[in-house]
Amino acid sequence: MFLRNRTTWLLVLALAAVATVTSSSKDSLAQAQAAPAAAAPEIHAVLEKIVHPKKVNVGDTVTARVTEPTKLKDGTELPKGTHILGKVTEIKLKADKEGPSKLGLLFDKAQFKDGKEVPLVMALVSVAPRWEAGGVDPVAAENGSSGAGRITSMSQSAGPSASGTGDDTLKKGLGVRGATAVTEQAMHPGVSYLPDITIASYSMGEPGTLLQSTKNTVYLDAGSRLLLLIQ
Repeated sequence: MFLRNRTTWLLVLALAAVATVTSSSKDSLAQAQAAPAAAAPEIHAVLEKIVHPKKVNVGDTVTARVTEPTKLKDGTELPKGTHILGKVTEIKLKADKEGPSKLGLLFDKAQFKDGKEVPLVMALVSVAPRWEAGGVDPVAAENGSSGAGRITSMSQSAGPSASGTGDDTLKKGLGVRGATAVTEQAMHPGVSYLPDITIASYSMGEPGTLLQSTKNTVYLDAGSRLLLLIQ
């Protein structure tokens, strides 16, 4: 009788232990499923030189400068001033019967101030004009019929402010867009804040990001702001 009771008692303890482990596993799984996925690190940068089809070819290097310190998922720090390097992947000069004008860009590495380069898998997901305090926020200006939209158009048609780079560019017939006051934090993936230019697609591999326009030749001014997401 004692042996039978002892066996029954051990069986009860074993079943209780299994139930506890199963419950714990379910709780862990539920917590893992409820935990939000880590957001992809962002890089905010400004383009160092104008990227215009009259000045570049497919394969040419494109350089931007990081404007805010960024930490990668592996803990690597990208200090302010780090260079982001990429290349031109596609060019189509102007919109015609064969489709819109296009500019393809793919960024794939960071270059530190000491010259060391680190490969990165990233995508250019948003572009905006160079920043200038007191300008019009192009987020509000997306509605062309709004007051902000009309002001932006007027600002852009007025041309660049007096500067050596702008004047030189304008003399070459490339044109310079007016600056705006949209902050980097206001930029959203998939959105172009440049007039008459849209982001047709973006990816972390070839051909990278394709900007297009059905009205004008696609180009990016020096100082254009870039938002990139890193894998």
